Amino acid sequence: MFKKLREKTIESIGEFSLIDHIKSWLPRAKTPVVAGIGDDAAVFSISPSCYQLLTIDTIVEDIDFKKNQAAPEEIGRKALAINLSDIAAMGGVPKLAVVSLTLPKKTSIQFVKGFYRGMRGLANQFHVSIVGGDLSGGAKISSSVALLGESEKRHTVFRKGAKSGDWVGVTGRLGGSILGKHLNFTPRVREGAFLARQGVSSMIDISDGLWQDLGHLTTESGFSFMIEPSQIPVSSAALKEARGNRDKALLHALYDGEDFELLFTVPKKRFLSLKRAWRRRFSVPLTIIGKVVSGRQAEARAFSKRLGFQHFPPKNRRVPASPAGRRPLAD
Repeated sequence: MFKKLREKTIESIGEFSLIDHIKSWLPRAKTPVVAGIGDDAAVFSISPSCYQLLTIDTIVEDIDFKKNQAAPEEIGRKALAINLSDIAAMGGVPKLAVVSLTLPKKTSIQFVKGFYRGMRGLANQFHVSIVGGDLSGGAKISSSVALLGESEKRHTVFRKGAKSGDWVGVTGRLGGSILGKHLNFTPRVREGAFLARQGVSSMIDISDGLWQDLGHLTTESGFSFMIEPSQIPVSSAALKEARGNRDKALLHALYDGEDFELLFTVPKKRFLSLKRAWRRRFSVPLTIIGKVVSGRQAEARAFSKRLGFQHFPPKNRRVPASPAGRRPLAD
């Protein structure tokens, strides 16, 4: 007797398997494309010394923000900020953006004005020109921003590139972003460009959670990692979420997502000079939390059963209740 065939759903395979399927359905990228699906931005060559970077990200009401808990300025700012974070992770400089905005028909003009006011303030801060976009109607508010950037070829950083023996580092402090950081974080654009010039070997922004994004980083490089939990820089917000319990706060730092800090690997021989130069230039903390190792020898297995954020987690897999992380096709 034949069993009735049931069509697979997004829920049954999960977000990252879906991305793998989509990648297989699309034609192979051709020259001058250097990187496509699987990095923080698509990369293509525009001159002998320069790459163009292209990224796109979407925020959706009740997933990435609550309208009654966020000012329109914060929502507009976040829509651009998450894309700036992707450009930062490549070591690039943002240039031009187009904005798609979906609105329920009863949305107030004041809300729309505030949305663009928040976006414009951040665009001015990072010298980004907003040059067009699209408007559409829908049941809930959502916005997609496509952002174009540039990077010097010799200072472009990809997710792949880590080598065994490299140190693993992060900027800032992690966890508890739901208490406000997920709306008001500062994209590490200047820090990312600096790290690229200092010779980091790979980099990603922490949007899906430290643990999950570290997995993306080392998987692309073909290595594994050893992490020292006591070195992970836990934020005061994570401690507040955990009511002062350090162990629970550490779980927030590992899995919450939407910290939008930079996670990178760097050869040991470069780190001391990087650290000295960093301290002269930035007040943001820079912390070494572990190292890259060959094979699968030493992942911090006590943490390995829990996931970071996924938009479509595989059925029966547990994910933390936290603000949404993101991993669009060119992210």
